[in-house]
Amino acid sequence: MKRHGISWMRFLACAGLACVATSCAHLDSSSKVSPTKPAEIKVNSLDMKFIRIPAGEFVAGSPISAKERFTNETPHRVRITKPFWLGATHVTVGQFATFAKASGYRTAAETQVWSYGAWNEPDKKWNKLAGGSWKNPGFPQGLDHPVVCVTWRDATAFCEWLSAKEGRKYRLPTEAEWEYASRAGQSTAYLWGDNPDDGKGWANCSDQTTASLFTLFPAFNWSDGYVYTSPVATFGPNAWGLYDMLGNALQWCGDWFGEYPSGPVENPQGPSEGKERVLRGGSFIYGPRHCRCAFRGRNSPDFQNFYVGFRVLLENEPQAKTTP
Repeated sequence: MKRHGISWMRFLACAGLACVATSCAHLDSSSKVSPTKPAEIKVNSLDMKFIRIPAGEFVAGSPISAKERFTNETPHRVRITKPFWLGATHVTVGQFATFAKASGYRTAAETQVWSYGAWNEPDKKWNKLAGGSWKNPGFPQGLDHPVVCVTWRDATAFCEWLSAKEGRKYRLPTEAEWEYASRAGQSTAYLWGDNPDDGKGWANCSDQTTASLFTLFPAFNWSDGYVYTSPVATFGPNAWGLYDMLGNALQWCGDWFGEYPSGPVENPQGPSEGKERVLRGGSFIYGPRHCRCAFRGRNSPDFQNFYVGFRVLLENEPQAKTTP
């Protein structure tokens, strides 16, 4: 692991000892940068808006005392050493359509001529929708909705195409980059605080409108007005100007899924190999436990479903040097 300066080395040593003593339960999870909306925005050739996310530090995972936590959310301090640009919203149906038309790309669901959609409660499994794909997820969508029914490989293909098109590096965010950006300097379980009942207007999740439809997970106690996906940026942004970091559609990350470290790390990339890729952020079928900033989903890179989409990261480009 690369170190950047004596002060960081000392911090690592001290934080490591603190984690052993306290399991990081009482660490301050706030970022070392101001939790205010970054002013810098980029817009690319597909009219995708990107927010500049500054470098900084935060505590990933959840406190040991957190009520809704899973055991794989081991709290540990993470340092992100380089700024990056993150899509302000999910990739939309319209943006993905531009990619598919220009490249001729066909998703896994299109090739196999079916997609997953609708939970079958009696059989405890997902139904297969014949002819389903990102073009037809089983419910109406507009061009401004998040694209769904895409695999990790489909999302990666989009990033590779966009990188070649613009001559810039687009990719899926790492799990650490995603959580850091999601929290935006906050340490609470949700974007709006620690009380799930205060989330109305913040996210499109499983709510009282859909509680009888999506019985797989307990619903929030409020209604958001949508049964399935909503147009991106319908609900309030986090402190850094990012929309739908929780809810709407799950988001693929670049990492293989693995257990968290117990001590502090710098720019973690996840395991070098694995069987499942990370999914973050919850979705319209998820309730309070699965729509937290710390929740870690995962599935096969070939998995697709009507609640799975993605968000894109643009790597920071070094500024050109000017001669005096």
